[in-house]
Amino acid sequence: MRIVDLSHPISPAMPLWPGTPRPEFSDLHSVGRDGFGERWLQLSSHTGTHLDAPAHLLEGEATLDCLPVDRFIGKGALLDLRNPQSEPVSLEQLLLHRATIEQAQFLLLHSGWSWFWGTAKYDRDYPVLSEDAASWLCGVGLKGIGIDAPSFDEPGSEALPVHRCLLGAGLILIENLTALDRLDGHAFFLSALPLPISDAEACPVRAVAVISSFDTK
Repeated sequence: MRIVDLSHPISPAMPLWPGTPRPEFSDLHSVGRDGFGERWLQLSSHTGTHLDAPAHLLEGEATLDCLPVDRFIGKGALLDLRNPQSEPVSLEQLLLHRATIEQAQFLLLHSGWSWFWGTAKYDRDYPVLSEDAASWLCGVGLKGIGIDAPSFDEPGSEALPVHRCLLGAGLILIENLTALDRLDGHAFFLSALPLPISDAEACPVRAVAVISSFDTK
């Protein structure tokens, strides 16, 4: 099998959504001084490639630590949105791929936006789902949806209707994916495991895709 890393590295110098605190790392102990290494890590739960749980926006809904571990692993499908027919992405566009989507547990939206990671363009003008497209996805049996862009809602949105729709249906959302082009044309399983942090509404993840050795494409 082949494993494809879909995650951005985390560092103090990494790109961040406007207003997100910068990660801070420091040495508590070092091998040279103390005989062992230990670091202090401080970062937002929405840093880099991360999962949103329903509790991110909906009071009283599930946090990541309350979800069974199998909710973060499953059969994936890739939807190519690099040349969108409309903005936002319409329900009609999704229905063209209905059979593929309905057979998946995770839908990854390949917008190509990770090419702009680290530039001013990354946080604006990225494609998002229309509200009716998001509503339809709530009813097809998915565990979650991922995108190689910073958000599922338009920049500056305060109501966050797409987030609220998808999270309200119990889906988990993965933002800031990368390298989705390496999955094009392949069957794969997705793993996006968060740390089991108490009451976590979100958490950075090491998202990976596993392509079977029997996939000859």
